[in-house]
Amino acid sequence: MGIQGLLPLLKPIQKPVSIAEDFAGQVIGVDAYCWLHKGAYGCAMELVEGKKSFIYVNYILKRVNMLLHFNVKPILVFDGSYLPSKAGQEARRRKTRQENKAKGLAFLRAGNRQQAQECFQKCVDITPEMALEVIKECRKKGVDCIVAPYEADAQLAYLMKAGIAQAIISEDSDLLVYGCQKVLYM
Repeated sequence: MGIQGLLPLLKPIQKPVSIAEDFAGQVIGVDAYCWLHKGAYGCAMELVEGKKSFIYVNYILKRVNMLLHFNVKPILVFDGSYLPSKAGQEARRRKTRQENKAKGLAFLRAGNRQQAQECFQKCVDITPEMALEVIKECRKKGVDCIVAPYEADAQLAYLMKAGIAQAIISEDSDLLVYGCQKVLYM
């Protein structure tokens, strides 16, 4: 989720990098749920309708292959359980997802697929089964995958602080608070 408004404040100290030039031969930790969410947007309607889709798996594999192509070793870190301290926040998110699903189904029944799709993208719930599909495919490529006890942030920060990873790919500004020096937002 991140700290609202932090990244725009840090814009003046951000700099563009090249994966190929700046990180070849290095290890990058990846917040896998960020990629899972992005990949799931492409098949949101199928997922809500309970249809099998691997669009989200292919989305992640495309990015993994890009890193491998540039001689970067990715380590994908997946969220585990919800933090007990965030139970209220998760309940609100679940309620919002259910409301968006109901709206999307109503739009679909009315023949408005575009608005239905927009609602479905807001209600996609990333399941452990979806994460497992990605993990299986990544392991076939020899890519390391870690399932964190709770949120991936702490494990990603550990990988960097321990010198295992030289950078982290995420969309979450929390990693900066955890002390990660190089966070790639892509």
